[in-house]
Amino acid sequence: MGHFVPMAHRGPRVHSTRECRPIVAVSPAFSPRPPNVPGDGPEFSPPGEDPAPHRPDPDPAGRHAISTDFPDLTGPATEDPAPAAPRQSGVPRYAAFDLDGTLLDAEGRIPRATVAGIARLRGRGLLPVLVTGRSLPSFRRWRDADRVLDLCHPEVLLEEGDLVYDRGQDRHRAVAALPADAVARVRRACADVVASCDGRLLASTRRAAVAYAVAHGVPRDAIGIGPPTGPSTRLMVFGEKPPEPPGTEGRALRGFGATLLTAAGRGKAVGLAALLTDRFGERDGLSRVVAFGDGDNDAGLLAGARLGIAVQGSSPAARAAADLCLDRPLEEYLATTDLAGPDPTDRS
Repeated sequence: MGHFVPMAHRGPRVHSTRECRPIVAVSPAFSPRPPNVPGDGPEFSPPGEDPAPHRPDPDPAGRHAISTDFPDLTGPATEDPAPAAPRQSGVPRYAAFDLDGTLLDAEGRIPRATVAGIARLRGRGLLPVLVTGRSLPSFRRWRDADRVLDLCHPEVLLEEGDLVYDRGQDRHRAVAALPADAVARVRRACADVVASCDGRLLASTRRAAVAYAVAHGVPRDAIGIGPPTGPSTRLMVFGEKPPEPPGTEGRALRGFGATLLTAAGRGKAVGLAALLTDRFGERDGLSRVVAFGDGDNDAGLLAGARLGIAVQGSSPAARAAADLCLDRPLEEYLATTDLAGPDPTDRS
């Protein structure tokens, strides 16, 4: 993982079930603007109070368009006639969040205090980025999402980074795909297969469609019946164990009685590193990323990030990969942590 410059947080000490790297402060002198400044976008009230009314964005297309100049939610930009100083190597600039089990509670909601904590991170110069295993139909069913998404980078990494969805433009693009011959082989060998194809879900049988809908909480009518109509980013096979042709990797989803097949060498860490390179010119992988996750599929992201944080209730694999294992709710940690760095939307 390379050399890590450790970090610290303010407030009660967070305990880990395993020995972690030492943590000391790394943030430069920084005077964050509080998130509840009028004119800064959506406002958030302290936990226990009614949220402030959301003011609609007068130019949502301009706000969320794909660009290297992303919106600065921490205050108006100022011009400095002096030459820009080189960016500090390794200073955290991004906060990557898994969705289910990390930000969302058991009822699929984000606590108001967690939203306020994300706003606090953004106010301290870290750009939140969502990295989830959800498909596009499943992500679109996320209710009450705008208050969080308005704080995040407008491109969301779906399917563990294999599908990038720009919510401002309502466009998506696949950045990885299974070999076509591998897809055909699996479909010949297995009866119940659901393919993710260009953001759509296509099942080989109605039984597979029903099983997927139940497992992922998506409407049955969101899943079509028929063969893939283009490159497939992933296959979910129910029942029997599928073959793993060259160029693919399989992962058992025991809770669903299924196997997930993806392109080999992929994962959340790979997808996020590619996005940061494409959009911000980052060349050092995840060396400026603080990552939060809870599941086995987050382990690579937690291990590769500058600081990997396993939230309360994480899987053994996630805890083993993390630098820090929380023993208290995420919102409490976000309310006190001192992760800070220069805002990556500042292009100086």
